Amino acid sequence: MKKNVFFLVCTFAMIGMMQAQNRGEIQLESTEMNNVMITQDQIPSVGSWFSYVGDYSSPQIIGIGMPFNWGYMLPAELMSEYVGCSLNQFAFLDAGEEQFATTYTINIYLGGDIAPDSLVSTQEFEITGTVGDVVTFRLDTPVDIDGTQNIWLTFYNDGSIQYPAPAVADVGNPNSRWLGIDGYGWMDVASVSSEAYSWLAWVYVDGYDWIGENAESVAVYPNPTTGNVNIMALGITHITVMNTLGQVVYDSNANGNATTLDMSPYEAGIYMVRVTTESGESVKLVTKQ
Repeated sequence: MKKNVFFLVCTFAMIGMMQAQNRGEIQLESTEMNNVMITQDQIPSVGSWFSYVGDYSSPQIIGIGMPFNWGYMLPAELMSEYVGCSLNQFAFLDAGEEQFATTYTINIYLGGDIAPDSLVSTQEFEITGTVGDVVTFRLDTPVDIDGTQNIWLTFYNDGSIQYPAPAVADVGNPNSRWLGIDGYGWMDVASVSSEAYSWLAWVYVDGYDWIGENAESVAVYPNPTTGNVNIMALGITHITVMNTLGQVVYDSNANGNATTLDMSPYEAGIYMVRVTTESGESVKLVTKQ
């Protein structure tokens, strides 16, 4: 893979725990650190990797002065596109404090609309404190996707470091910013803070590249893209594009073996492009930067 080196200014933010009895606003404090050099090949390859975040240019680290849980909720409607696949890997940004080698726990749950329901996969993993690394781990217990239950991908640290949770500025999707605090339950960060964040993590959907009868015969490029996407396949008849909320943002008939899709009006993030041809159907993940 081509290695493009770029520099990110990592801003470390701390959520000060100033809760009223009604779980009032959480006050925010932030502090900057020196530039961190990150190479492109540290980011999980586009394709079967899923994240709500499409722009990694301003990573931050969040803490609240006590242990807490954070993570994504993947709605059943969204995951119905992946029925028959499984979640079997995840990637995590090592944005910890350099003097600490830290243990995290990843917990994956099935079910629940406003809080996780049934725990189906849990394991500990080690972060070395090498700030700026993106580290990939394989799940000891993969999670099958049946398309009928919400899936919660959550993380936990025991408070051994002050700023455990990698994030970016809010991408506008409430399912990207769940926060769990003992005694307070689960909440949307935006509902308790004047400044919201979306958590930065990736999960691998195994088997996704093979969805559809003609997946290997459909080409979608460039990916990632900042604008136009070229779609090539024999006998294209229909194209549908869906965002991570499960909303259809583009739906149109097509005719021919090639077409160009303009994604410049869309917000940064991951989109599912369903390409229907005379011989079958294929779904591809496309990252809009």
